[in-house]
Amino acid sequence: MLLWLYLHFPTLQMDTLFRQDEDSNLALAIVDGRKHTIVQLNQEAEKQGLQLGMGLGSAAALCQDLQVHPYEPKIEERRLTEIAQWLYLITSDISLCPPNGILIKVTNMLSLYSNMENYWQTLSQHLAHLQVHTSYSTGLSPYAATLMAKQSKNWVTTDTQQLKDAVRRYPISLSGLPTQQVNQLQRVGIHHINDLLALPLPEVAKRFDIDLVNYIGKLTGQFKHPIDFYHPPELFCYFLELLFDIENIAWLEKPLNTLFQRLELFLKLRDSIAYELNLVLHQREHQDKTIQFHSAQGDYLATKWQALSALTLENIRLDSAVTGLTLSVARLGENNSDEYDLFEGVKGNQTALELASTLQAKLGQQAVVSLLLCDDPRPEMATQIVPFTISTEPCTRVCPPTITSTLFRPSLLYPHPIPLTTQVKVTLGPERIVSGWWDGNPVKRDYFVARNTSGQWLWIFRTEEHQWFVHGQFS
Repeated sequence: MLLWLYLHFPTLQMDTLFRQDEDSNLALAIVDGRKHTIVQLNQEAEKQGLQLGMGLGSAAALCQDLQVHPYEPKIEERRLTEIAQWLYLITSDISLCPPNGILIKVTNMLSLYSNMENYWQTLSQHLAHLQVHTSYSTGLSPYAATLMAKQSKNWVTTDTQQLKDAVRRYPISLSGLPTQQVNQLQRVGIHHINDLLALPLPEVAKRFDIDLVNYIGKLTGQFKHPIDFYHPPELFCYFLELLFDIENIAWLEKPLNTLFQRLELFLKLRDSIAYELNLVLHQREHQDKTIQFHSAQGDYLATKWQALSALTLENIRLDSAVTGLTLSVARLGENNSDEYDLFEGVKGNQTALELASTLQAKLGQQAVVSLLLCDDPRPEMATQIVPFTISTEPCTRVCPPTITSTLFRPSLLYPHPIPLTTQVKVTLGPERIVSGWWDGNPVKRDYFVARNTSGQWLWIFRTEEHQWFVHGQFS
């Protein structure tokens, strides 16, 4: 027999939108726009006498300060996908049951966690981080687990007989069958599921339609129940609708942090890091504004991206009020852990790439450059300034190709050679450099290492006209 676990989230939209208002004194209710009845409410609304299924008029009479929000299944479906991604870290065989349920095949996980108690303890602790109200139950079939979870059975057991007996006690009205079929069964004296299961399947097939036979077979686990299991998406792109318009760029910090936390979950699930993010600001009266966040080293932690985004947003001005945010990943890479010396450990608070990311976020990507050593014998052409960017190839880091030099060169090279006007003592040389005839910038010089009367070590050269210049200085 297969064992299933169903997780039911009865107030998923309330927990998603108003989690920060749990301790407030506001009475909140989610109302079905078609029936004008309450489908979700918070604890403050319950204290004032409101109940599920109550009409909007009666609710307003009981609570004059009631705040009402329309029920939107899409919000719950998006949140349900996030919960599935989070649970995928510790369990497999997850199936989404929109708008507010998740079905898990437990049988294959018991060998990994040894027993049901260990599995449920790990799963419940993992689920507690999401701060969503949950009712749950195990069952011998998806239908059985769903039925008991929606009635807040809140138990997990592997005892087959207990699971069979528990399902039989529920009224037929809670079976999930169509209303017309429930009425038909009640007219012939079938009021509980036990009454339905007591009938032989051949008799049910004669008196009722085949759908009821299939339901009984799937409820008891006799018939195979096909399930579409969830697979995490390969690309991250998430839209967050704001509860109110934001006109100050600094106020985007909290909703952005929500997006970065979801990004961290996405990346952690794949053991990946992101090098570049795109943030689209949906403005009410202007075109959408796109902002890019860069990390030279690559990060997955929400705190790191929050710090980089704060520096970038300092230089952004809004054209009009922002109504929503869309965050997507432009470049992904593998999470290659940095290797540090066993004895020296980590030095400093930032790596070189982290520093580059901070400077890019603060000053702009074009303001941060790096030096590239070129294979050109002319000293002034030996290095080039190139943009400090990340490679477009996935799973690679940013760094221009470098050439290792074995020549004796000064630490400081002057932008332009300056005439030598002081007395020096030559200690090393000459080194002749003759090059550049192919591009119209010929060079013919004899270089020396010399020391002046002040004790400075200089890199000097002599031209064909016996003129002396200083080109650099040694540290």
